[in-house]
Amino acid sequence: MATRKLRSDSTASQAQNFSQGGIEVKPPEGIELNSEVEETIWKQFSKCRAPCDWRDFDLVLLAKIVKLEAYIRKHQATLDASGPLIKNKRETLVENPLLRVIDTLQRQQMAIIRSMSLNQTDSDPRTLNSIGKSVNETQNVLKEFSVQSLIAIPGAK
Repeated sequence: MATRKLRSDSTASQAQNFSQGGIEVKPPEGIELNSEVEETIWKQFSKCRAPCDWRDFDLVLLAKIVKLEAYIRKHQATLDASGPLIKNKRETLVENPLLRVIDTLQRQQMAIIRSMSLNQTDSDPRTLNSIGKSVNETQNVLKEFSVQSLIAIPGAK
C-alpha cells in the first residue's frame, strides 16, 4: 500500500521536518565534490528539499547542477575582470567569448533544475518549496539556539 505524502502544514510534517533539520545531505556514492566552492554550493542547493525527499538519481543530477554553478562562478569572475568587450588581434572591440560560455552553462543548469522541479514542489506558486523552506527554518532555529548537539538526530554523528 502506497503511503500518502504528508501535508506541509500538518503537525506530523512539521515534526518530520524538525527531526531532519540537522541532517546534511551527502553526495551519493561515486560522486565527488572537488573543491570547497562545490561543497558550499552543494549545501545551498541540497537544502531546497527535505533530506528524505532526495533520491540517489536526483543527487547525481544535483551534482551536475553544482559543478555547472562552480564553472559559472569561475568564468563569471574572469568575465568581471576582463569585461564584456575585449580587443581582438586587430585591436577592434568584440564580444567576450566568455559571455556565450556562461550563457550555455546557465542554460544547461536551468534545464536540469526544471527537469528536477527544484523550483517548485506544488503547482500553486504560493506553496513553492514549502518543505525545503520548513527544513531551512528548522536548521536556522537549531543554529540560533545552539542546541543542535543536544538533539538526537538519526544518522548524524
